[in-house]
Amino acid sequence: LHFPAEDIPAAGASVYSIVMVPGATSNSLSPASYSYPNPAVSRTLPRKLLQKSNSYDSIQDFFVVSSGQIEARFSHSHGILTHICKVGGVECQSAHQEWGYYTSFDTTKHAKSKDDTQNSGAYIFRPSDPNQELHVLEPDPSKSLVYKSDLVTEVHSAYKGGWIKQITRIYSGQEHVEVIYTVGPIPIADGLGKEVVTRYKSSIDNKGIFYTDSNAREFMKRKRSFRPTWNMTEFQPVSGNYYPVNAAMYIEDDDMALSIATDRSQGGGSLSDGSMELMVHRRLLVDDSRGVGEALNETDIGMTHYPPYGGAERIGNGLVITGKHRLALSSGRSGARVSRSLMDGAFSEPLVFAASSHQNVVFRAPSFSAIGASLVLPKNVMLVTFAQISSSATDRTILMRLGHQYGKGEDDKLSKSVDLDLRFILSGYEIISISEKTLSGNQDLADREELM
Repeated sequence: LHFPAEDIPAAGASVYSIVMVPGATSNSLSPASYSYPNPAVSRTLPRKLLQKSNSYDSIQDFFVVSSGQIEARFSHSHGILTHICKVGGVECQSAHQEWGYYTSFDTTKHAKSKDDTQNSGAYIFRPSDPNQELHVLEPDPSKSLVYKSDLVTEVHSAYKGGWIKQITRIYSGQEHVEVIYTVGPIPIADGLGKEVVTRYKSSIDNKGIFYTDSNAREFMKRKRSFRPTWNMTEFQPVSGNYYPVNAAMYIEDDDMALSIATDRSQGGGSLSDGSMELMVHRRLLVDDSRGVGEALNETDIGMTHYPPYGGAERIGNGLVITGKHRLALSSGRSGARVSRSLMDGAFSEPLVFAASSHQNVVFRAPSFSAIGASLVLPKNVMLVTFAQISSSATDRTILMRLGHQYGKGEDDKLSKSVDLDLRFILSGYEIISISEKTLSGNQDLADREELM
């Protein structure tokens, strides 16, 4: 279900009533015309799907979906994203997506000496071969479909084997592409653990340099096969170039920047110029001897009892996970600026609650805010926390955290310092006193500075 939810107040909520209208289909997400090169695939689709007017260019080997701000190009043959372009401009960048996996190191299968004992496991990522290329999976063109409404276009695709599926969404008026993926159960019938990765390939000449966030705050500069404080001898070219990605990563050159925002912490890197890859799922068959005492082979039912009451065997199928990436293209050397807004939007999405009711229920107010409708913040300042700590008959104590969204040098204007007047920000409140706290909120900043 998609509908525009506009002007949701800060630290508040809006109420929307959804009513089913019998026989009404306008603005619904319906199959759009799509040209398949494989006649066998075409025969499996509903006739009405193929007879609709063709809204895509079937002469070229790709079709285009536009949000009004960007154009996303998809392969005709399998519905996979290939390019992101700015509408009305010259900026157009390849963003070819791949799915694949690295097989995991198992000493019983891959060790070349008796001293080679480090398995890939819960704490260690180690491919079975240090120079292993990604095992790229082939898309399944028979599973590709396009659905379109006035608000959003969805391109559904899947990969051979059936355990990776995704929906690529382009929302009207938005400047990013959203990829919602479902991965699992990871197959292990071949006796090999697998580390599943999605890779986005572009022509950006990043010269081995990429940036990852540090717990969603500063962006850290990374350089492939390099450490800034010592001369490194590289033994693991793949895993040695993976870094934590808590919220976003990007690559850039003088002409273009490509940013990816994640919805959870993942490992990622740029193993070749123009590419970024993120590990989204793992299923391993041996322990890495780092304290867990079992293989990272989680299943949907669980496991039998540990000895002496059982054999500690896994029961059921491997886990299925669903996640989301957001991709944005921008002009050269703007990766940090674009990534900031992209990652904050992904991290602070509205919480959705649903309930059934009688059709004629009248709500006391369609929206409300704990702060008040007067809250207006500069573009580079975000409200992180607004929480009532205590209250009495005469006053309330509120903990409020404000965060500057941009680091030093990330943007010519938005990185500058900002002065705020809390009297205007909290105009709905009578302010009795203000105490500046440490980030943890449990100590006055002045007291902290006296101790340092």
